[in-house]
Amino acid sequence: MKVKQAASMSDDADAYNFFASSSVDVTSAYTVPSQNNNIITLVRSVRDVDCNKRRKFLYTVPLNKDGNIVAGINIPPVEIPAKELLRLSSPSGRKLALLVNEDRVDHVDGGNGSGSSSSSSSARQVLEIWSEHGTKLERRCVLPKDLHGNVCTDTSWFGGMCWSPTEEALVYVAEKSTPKTKSFFGRSDDCAADDVRVQEGGQYTLGVGRREDWGEKYASTSLLRLFCISIKSGKVAEVENCPGENSVLSTDGSFTMGQPIFSPCGSHIIYTAWDAGGGGRMPKRLGSIYCSQRPSSIYCSSVDNLLKQLSNNHSAPDENLEKDTEFSCLTPNLRLASSPRFSVSNKNIASLTFLGSVNGFDTHAGNVGLFKLDWDVIAKKFGSFKELVPERDGPDHIDDFSPDEEFSGLGFSFPGLFLTMLPKNCFTNDGKFIFLSSLWGSVNRVLRISVEDGSICPVYFDLCSSDAENSASKLQYCSQSVLDVSRGGVIVSQSEPNNPALVGRLKICEGSADELNENIMHGATLLSKMSPISTTSHSYICESRGTLTWKLMQLKPNDGTDSVIQAILLLPNRSDNENPPALIVVPHGGPHSCLSTMYIPSYAFLCAHGNYAVLEVNYRGSTGFGQKSLESLAGHVGTQDVRDVVQVTKAVIEQKLVDGDRVGVCGGSHGGFLAGHLIGQHSELFKVAAMRNPVTNIPSMVTATDIPDWCYVETFGSGKYDWTDFRPTKRDEIASMYDASPVAHLNNVSAPTLVAIGLADKRVPASQGIEYFHALRSKGLKTKLLVYEKCDHAIDLPTCEADHWINIKKWFDEHL
Repeated sequence: MKVKQAASMSDDADAYNFFASSSVDVTSAYTVPSQNNNIITLVRSVRDVDCNKRRKFLYTVPLNKDGNIVAGINIPPVEIPAKELLRLSSPSGRKLALLVNEDRVDHVDGGNGSGSSSSSSSARQVLEIWSEHGTKLERRCVLPKDLHGNVCTDTSWFGGMCWSPTEEALVYVAEKSTPKTKSFFGRSDDCAADDVRVQEGGQYTLGVGRREDWGEKYASTSLLRLFCISIKSGKVAEVENCPGENSVLSTDGSFTMGQPIFSPCGSHIIYTAWDAGGGGRMPKRLGSIYCSQRPSSIYCSSVDNLLKQLSNNHSAPDENLEKDTEFSCLTPNLRLASSPRFSVSNKNIASLTFLGSVNGFDTHAGNVGLFKLDWDVIAKKFGSFKELVPERDGPDHIDDFSPDEEFSGLGFSFPGLFLTMLPKNCFTNDGKFIFLSSLWGSVNRVLRISVEDGSICPVYFDLCSSDAENSASKLQYCSQSVLDVSRGGVIVSQSEPNNPALVGRLKICEGSADELNENIMHGATLLSKMSPISTTSHSYICESRGTLTWKLMQLKPNDGTDSVIQAILLLPNRSDNENPPALIVVPHGGPHSCLSTMYIPSYAFLCAHGNYAVLEVNYRGSTGFGQKSLESLAGHVGTQDVRDVVQVTKAVIEQKLVDGDRVGVCGGSHGGFLAGHLIGQHSELFKVAAMRNPVTNIPSMVTATDIPDWCYVETFGSGKYDWTDFRPTKRDEIASMYDASPVAHLNNVSAPTLVAIGLADKRVPASQGIEYFHALRSKGLKTKLLVYEKCDHAIDLPTCEADHWINIKKWFDEHL
């Protein structure tokens, strides 16, 4: 028996290695021109279970002058050193900026004539500038630690780095330096006695020696500022004409800056600024990741004189140069604005586009509009303002069909834009169109938007098929994303639940909207079908693993509301067709997020290897279905979302696709919240549960979480949270929050329940899951607690993630 169990455990680890190693996570893509062709560069992130970290690999794909892959050349990927933090190709492709971490070792002579010496190491960040298409290291700039802290390399939200149009300067985002402090008991010579910037006894004071951060995933991010560096001189200076007080004595209040870009003429910087306490809309910095409703605006600052000053090789500043003019807010009438992008300037007028919302939303995600500002390149100022794609309540039309059949078409008309960032390069060469990807229900779709009139066209292609017309006639519901737009092509990825991502290139059809088909068909070229990279030394990658099929379902809610529920059903390919598989229901977290039709290795592992059917449910409240549907959940969590999940689960059981007597539920965050509700409210249906960092007791997490607004908005509804006030809950609020929590149904739970927590979680306090575990154990129920000390909310450190999912699979094997 023990031998069989050991063999089974080894088989689970081998299988997990296969599905995780097959995952293709492309984090960046760009096109570099050369003399006779273009070179596409891709960066892939890979799990390393042995070392509990992520590795990065660089892929190079050469194209000929016609934009096709050069035949016969297959360049293997190269691992990017861990010390490399960021790489950025210049607009022309002739230069490459690399940001690296260095540990400098200083050797000091002992001075006693013995010849002995000591050494000390210090970390520093260095910006390397490579010229001649990345073959010549032209300059190494040691970034000044006395001017700023670490550079923010998070290009998915706060961070960013941008070349000037002349490629003679860069702008980047870095932490404001921590104010200087000294102990009450420090020696008088520790700091200059007359230095008023040194605060005695401030080491442990918030805003001085201790920083207020932006919550989950941003524990080391406090107050970000903008800095420019001259490639010629290597000088660095802060962009001081920005909003907010720039005090050397505190990191409280003010604004945090990010996402900077240069204007086409190089004289101004456009950037996003978030209220960090200086704008009256954020008395406490709240969690930022997955929270796109935090107050933000887009600003413009002149840097013409600053760049001239930096380019001066003389040590003394030029006293004849005037200071740059004050900043200006470009979006005073929008509550939310971010992700600014400039079109390539071929004429005197360029377009600045960005995402935004007039009134914003209280939920953590929502529908956004696409806006445009004209920039006069000659006069160096902005002109007309236009809303290209308006915010929408939802689709105008919903298709009508039976839940037991696969629907054709899009399911419903355009629901509005649901994305948080525009691609770094999103404009076509002529500046007439923008390519982006946005959720359309459960599918991430590539859209082409006209800069002239805002008209939207879905872009249909299939990287699995060379027959474009055949691909269009049998539209597949795989998810597709835009990675980069440049040099006459769009780099895209394509994924589906049973196939890891492929990377391809679309040739852009230039011309007006009238000259193109209503739904564009572009020639798609497969650039790379990236092979698996093993996550562990435990085993080799065996190709003969189980497979799965999938389908997308759409239902109308039983309560008759004019909206839809979608779900993605994964089914294992089994030889024993007479015995339907057990079902694991997976509601997503958020709750305002979405499970798209993409490859998720953990779900593929459970389905194809574990032989479980997996049902990914996008209940009402999910993104991609319209703002009205999304906001319908706020104030009704624990009821409406529960009804939707139960309805979809029963619909699948009625189709005889799964064993209705063997149904379990697995979810994290709000998905764990729903798992607790489902085993409490519907114990007759859900027999087993696995939950990750679950919300179980809303009132007990209000002042311990980085998102207290979530507790109020999801319990009481939109418009019920005062963003200008931070306070504990009132007596009547505690009762309502408790009633909306899974613990209110604890006495009805009978399902064996696995609970996993990350002790570094700032979003949902670890006490939530621990409390629930002990409550179940005290009732004599079968339960198990997994504790990951260094993990945060996602439990995504590769070793811990692997342990977590194999434990989940074994839990369902034992109890389902």
